[in-house]
Amino acid sequence: MLFDSHLRLEHRAFAAQDAARRSERAREARAAVTTRAALEIEYLPFGPADAAGDPTCEVVAAFAEVELEYAAIRSGAALVDCPHRATLTLRGKDRVDFVNRLVTQDIAKLVDGGVARAFLINRKGRIEADLVIVKLADILLIDTLVHDAAAVQTALEKALFAEEVTIESRLATHARIALHGPKSEAALKALGLDAAGLTAWSAPLGDARAEIWRLDELGAIGFALSVPVSSVASVWRSLVTFGARPAGWFATNTARVEAGTPLFRIDFGPTNLPHETGVLASRVSFTKGCYPGQEVVARMQNLGKPKQKLVGLRVEADLLPVGDAQVFAIAEDGVHFGDQIGVVTSSAIAPMLGAVPVAFAMISSSSYADATKVLVNAEGAQAAATVGSLVFLEGAS
Repeated sequence: MLFDSHLRLEHRAFAAQDAARRSERAREARAAVTTRAALEIEYLPFGPADAAGDPTCEVVAAFAEVELEYAAIRSGAALVDCPHRATLTLRGKDRVDFVNRLVTQDIAKLVDGGVARAFLINRKGRIEADLVIVKLADILLIDTLVHDAAAVQTALEKALFAEEVTIESRLATHARIALHGPKSEAALKALGLDAAGLTAWSAPLGDARAEIWRLDELGAIGFALSVPVSSVASVWRSLVTFGARPAGWFATNTARVEAGTPLFRIDFGPTNLPHETGVLASRVSFTKGCYPGQEVVARMQNLGKPKQKLVGLRVEADLLPVGDAQVFAIAEDGVHFGDQIGVVTSSAIAPMLGAVPVAFAMISSSSYADATKVLVNAEGAQAAATVGSLVFLEGAS
């Protein structure tokens, strides 16, 4: 597999331990329980397949009960393996100015220990990558989807002229993991990584070092970690020992939809303009200097109305639409469907909202205004839904 996890053995070990614990509890309670073998962890393909049709990357669907993993995000500490993420490092005195001239966000204003979100776009204004940029005292980190990392590195290298900048990929040397939940800081502190008052920092891990940065994507405090491959298994085991619970895609996807966190190449992609993503404010500065594609972005800002936009849908029936489900305008009679005006990109049953079905959808300009009523295909029927903010969970951003 092109982008495999460095933690598959740890996945199986935790599943085996969890099954043993549940079996022991059942024996103590003299109750029957069905346990899942360690080798039965389900993986989901992430990103495009290779030439043979096989997955290039896989993420864990769930380690055990999805409800427990979701609960860890909301009330504990959830530990997430992120083989679908990759990190680049930039060193040299010109690194900040160099990157600032290429991305949509003003990272020149970042202080050491600062974190920013930005797009890398082409000259036609289309998005080529969604980036997290971390500024430390001696290094600049760019974190992105693993499938985009090589293209981002190539784009940066092609833009180099006489700047003093060195660009390296961490794909072979580092693993990406994450912690999410109100007890994440305590889990890091138990590992010797004190997060108090910090947004991004580098810290020793035995004979190696890790970089950690705040990334609140799931409606709770969160941290991303770039850890040397040689150390990531021991870090994973230590965090589990200190109480962090491994969580897979089913739980984290539910939480990120509730929190209003769309993903590049799932909810929007390379055909989209920044104004269509629903996250324009967090990715684009309109007061910084020039960058490739800026004229297109500025023109769209002045026009004020993209042809389509990613929005949130709150479904009124107890029916869950799935990705690619069609969204229709409501006909003049107020009951039947009219023209198709969009498609669902992600969806979830939102536990924090009383198990209400919610979704993201890319909707045309005729219907993306807040409070617009639409119809969406869901479970073989059509359900009424209301257009609104991407953020469903109060207090999340």
